Amino acid sequence: MDPAVAAVMILLSCSRGQTSVCRPIDSPPDLYMSVQQCRASLKERLARSANGVIIGRCREIDLSITGSLPAGHAIVTVTRGVGNKTVTSYIVPRKTD
Repeated sequence: MDPAVAAVMILLSCSRGQTSVCRPIDSPPDLYMSVQQCRASLKERLARSANGVIIGRCREIDLSITGSLPAGHAIVTVTRGVGNKTVTSYIVPRKTD
């Protein structure tokens, strides 16, 4: 995932009059560089939806969970000894020349 991506828009299509019966929309998720950009786009997207048939949320992406790194950073893996739990990974700033 692109490290510039900071938020994702999640959309659900709901049965008319029954917001408890919703399913994910079959389309790739929309990705944004900020939660603010996502919320602005979400507001426009929901305004086009008739009678609240579509509901949605913007969620911040935790880069440590996705395995993505912020620009200018690298993963350093340190191994101490032999056996389980002897390896630790760190996210550190990358030195630029």
